[in-house]
Amino acid sequence: MVKKVVILGGGFGGAYTAMYLEKYLKKTKEPFEITIVNRENYFVFQPMLAEVVGGSLGILDTINPLRKLLPKTQLYVREIDSIDIENQKVILAPKYSHTPFDLPYDHLVLGLGTVTDFRGMSGLHEHALPFKNLADSINIRNQVIEVLEGAANETDPLLKQKLLTFVVGGGGFSGTEVVAEVNDLVRKLAKQYAEIDPSQIRVVLIHSKDRLMEREMPETLGRYAAMLLKKRGVEICFNAHLKAATPEEAILDTGERIPSKTVISTVPSSPNPLIESLPLHLERGKIVVDAGMQVEGWGNVWSIGDCAAIPNLEGGGLCPPTAQFAIREAKVLAHNIAASLSSGERKKEFRFKALGMMGALGHHSAVAELFGKFKCSGLIAWVMWRMIYWAKLPGLDRKIKVALSWALDTMIPIEAVQIKASPTQGIAQLHFEADEIIFHEGDVGDYLYIIVNGEVEVFTTKDQKEKLIAKLGKGEYFGEMALLNQRSRFATVRCLSPVDVLALRKSDFGVLISNFQELRKDFEQTEKTRRREIG
Repeated sequence: MVKKVVILGGGFGGAYTAMYLEKYLKKTKEPFEITIVNRENYFVFQPMLAEVVGGSLGILDTINPLRKLLPKTQLYVREIDSIDIENQKVILAPKYSHTPFDLPYDHLVLGLGTVTDFRGMSGLHEHALPFKNLADSINIRNQVIEVLEGAANETDPLLKQKLLTFVVGGGGFSGTEVVAEVNDLVRKLAKQYAEIDPSQIRVVLIHSKDRLMEREMPETLGRYAAMLLKKRGVEICFNAHLKAATPEEAILDTGERIPSKTVISTVPSSPNPLIESLPLHLERGKIVVDAGMQVEGWGNVWSIGDCAAIPNLEGGGLCPPTAQFAIREAKVLAHNIAASLSSGERKKEFRFKALGMMGALGHHSAVAELFGKFKCSGLIAWVMWRMIYWAKLPGLDRKIKVALSWALDTMIPIEAVQIKASPTQGIAQLHFEADEIIFHEGDVGDYLYIIVNGEVEVFTTKDQKEKLIAKLGKGEYFGEMALLNQRSRFATVRCLSPVDVLALRKSDFGVLISNFQELRKDFEQTEKTRRREIG
């Protein structure tokens, strides 16, 4: 029987594991299937995302289609509903129906990375822009252009100052790189607006430590980065946290309030919620694995990248969540999975000593430390940064595109063009015709429905006989039972007439009832009543 290897996550860890497994697939005597599950159908080269914000690279320059990158790997572009380790299957969320999809596996690789987590930080979820993926880069760039356009026509001096003030929280690699790109972008674009005085532009970086990139870079380079950013007009608030945000200002834990319409936060990151629910040993939210990346207590479950606590046999502690480690972890992990599938192969331990760290500071400058000895900054470091990351880009066509984009960037002035897609509605408006089924008994609970017009009937089926539970009309709702109990649908809902409904997603329903306890009680009371009716 052909063994199935399922990889969750298409970042550096997941994508490169699949890439190396495809090579083992050519020479193994024990054939196996490789499947990867990812939210998007592309792989993002994270180190270059900040350049998308600044406009040095186009939107498509930093991404590779996973199907092209992994021609022998089956791809599912789906959300993951849950992971059932005991029964060796992954349950994928419905996409074009209400029915979930079960994906069985023989070996499972957890490469789900981390997520942006604003819990306990008032207003940041609502009013701060995260910087973690390609969509975030596009949103930040759009926001910068949006407020510049607004500032050009604004006559209220206080509001104009808010529009021209940009606050970034976090002075690690991500925060330092994105504040440098935002600062360059704003000051370049402002020259195209006669109504904007460059002296009114204010870019502020908030950092909780006393120097930038304190975990990644030596003190001398961290100090140099701060000096260079200040020279270019960036204000840096050390030893302060971005505590909260409102539509009008950023609030620091020192009590200072910075009026601003643009707040960007690069912290904090937390484990993927799917990981937290698994029966696995976690260390500070990361999955505990051995040096071969096998999950403690499970012979066929592996973990890699940001979500894994991988022992660093060379430097001590745990391996850092960086691309250079993830790529090399993937090679060892692929070998160990192939070894598990075929007899006679010995597993390997992951050993790697970091080659160095580099951080771009915009405007043809960077800082770099290589091999723990060689340190450089400025133009030389920037050239090295570009050369090394360009060389690491997967795919010759991508290398050519990026090289051309960089060349054109030196000749063609940056343009203030927004790329706006239609926003995803929190509440969807749906229409169904008479006799149409909205969902079936046993389907996954993904939405709460509120009837705007029309009438539906709710019924269960037993021994091919329908039992009517209720008829519902305008202003009434259904679908709450599955959402409250985290279970599949208890009944089928069929339209008695043409019906218009508002559909609230499961995640939004959770936010709603967690913030309004009285509303939660109403839903729970209705759920109890309907449960009695079902019997």
